Amino acid sequence: MRKVLMLMILGLCACKKEDASTPHRSFYGKWVYTAAINKQYTVSQGDTAYDRIDTLHYNGADYIEFTQNRLALRFNGTTHRTDSLLFEEVTPVFFHLDSLLCQATYISDSTLQYNSLDFRYDQSPLVKISQTFYWLKK
Repeated sequence: MRKVLMLMILGLCACKKEDASTPHRSFYGKWVYTAAINKQYTVSQGDTAYDRIDTLHYNGADYIEFTQNRLALRFNGTTHRTDSLLFEEVTPVFFHLDSLLCQATYISDSTLQYNSLDFRYDQSPLVKISQTFYWLKK
């Protein structure tokens, strides 16, 4: 019994130590888009079939600004239009942009990489997925 109790205490200490050393980076601020890869595919019974893969390189005018008041302002340099998106930070890595679930795969003081997932269902047994991987810089 003592051995089990000792292992539990050591396990708790190890978890606390790991959590304290994990740095938390913030999404907040203005990020300029540099590139994106959009993948559209279907999944049926575990098989994935890609319909389309597009790569986009931005000219440095497109950006997104994550604000503290639950909004993300996305500026399109081609149309000179700013869209307001509802922004909700769910965890230090997952966030919502309107109805899209996004995951930050890498974040530093000057670089943000995230991807978004959009699932669409229709009358067919296929799940249609659109996933975009974004690269941004400050």
